[in-house]
Amino acid sequence: MGGYGNSHVNSAKAVEEEGWGKISAVVIRSPGKYPEAVKYFKDKGSAVYGSYEEMLDAEKGQTDIVALPTAIYQHKDMTIKALENGFNVILEKPPTATIQDLDEMIEAEKRSGKFCVVGFQSQSKNTVRKLKEYICEGKLGEIKETLANGKWKRLDSYYERNAWAGKFIYDGQYVLDGTINNPLAHYLMNCLYFASSERQRIAKPIRIRAELYKAHKIEGEDTSCLTADVEGGAQVFFFGTLCSQTSTNPVHQVVGTKGVADWALGDNVYIKYGNGKNEVIKDDGADERAEVFRNAARYVQGLDREINCPLEMTRPFVLAVNGAYESAKCTKQIPEQFLIRKEEDGSLTATIKDIDEIIDRAFETRKLYSDLGVEWAHKTEPFAIKNYRQFKLSI
Repeated sequence: MGGYGNSHVNSAKAVEEEGWGKISAVVIRSPGKYPEAVKYFKDKGSAVYGSYEEMLDAEKGQTDIVALPTAIYQHKDMTIKALENGFNVILEKPPTATIQDLDEMIEAEKRSGKFCVVGFQSQSKNTVRKLKEYICEGKLGEIKETLANGKWKRLDSYYERNAWAGKFIYDGQYVLDGTINNPLAHYLMNCLYFASSERQRIAKPIRIRAELYKAHKIEGEDTSCLTADVEGGAQVFFFGTLCSQTSTNPVHQVVGTKGVADWALGDNVYIKYGNGKNEVIKDDGADERAEVFRNAARYVQGLDREINCPLEMTRPFVLAVNGAYESAKCTKQIPEQFLIRKEEDGSLTATIKDIDEIIDRAFETRKLYSDLGVEWAHKTEPFAIKNYRQFKLSI
């Protein structure tokens, strides 16, 4: 209960109301904090447990899927424990912070014979899936570039919501909490998804150059940019910040030899073909978060042929995140003269002067911030990701 757990509860309720499944059990570790939730689930016949281990023991052989809206640093152990006990898993994104942890999870999944779906919900969105279909069919030609930018605003209270928010490491485990690995991770994932012309695959990075910055007083990053050369020949560009003056919907662009597709979160996809024709892929308005749960429930019942975002598909994403940190080496603090700090909604904001214009310029010119001559930016070197197996960077 609480935090992003509410999103998983709402998605599970939607699946239950539609008859695809039933919420058989929940873990509420602090029942005194959530008395209404305890009453609600008990009244509807769902078992309420005080710990994850207690639930796994009691529900083994009775429940098909465990959903984990938990902290990044807990993902590996909780997922492996569920798989080894015979449960399928819906795991909130990112799957984990490091490639070595992800590989352990993939091996556990294979041994178990069960599945793990990752909550990159864009891969369950009709616009994203249809655009991917077009790419695989060659309608846009050879993919040359995929781009995304996200400009959001987060207050200091965002980093005070739990003990691991904004951390590089917490409780001895990597977290890498920041734009590329948490709030804006969907859009880096989408870039890799669109850069591959193979179904059910995202493009594997070959080399990455990244810049990671922070305006808030955190360990991780709240502002980033990266470019990646990927297998298949495309180039990926990602620009993000949590230090904008306002929050706007992230935008994507896919550039192919036969056409260009533009898509903003919550909008239609607009395609301009080189032959002068235009096409629109209309957003169906469905909640892609709930669709992650529907897809998993239907797959268990043999009604869906595939999982929209299986665990192994996310491996290139984790490689990209690890490679970005290896390239940047550390998270650079943006000097105070380039920041605006002020009180807002009982907390403080830390916005970067002109960051929206910087990101728009970077997006248009396909340049990282340092290449634009931004005063607070620092040049970095590309990092080759071939045969990369272990992240062990310290800051």
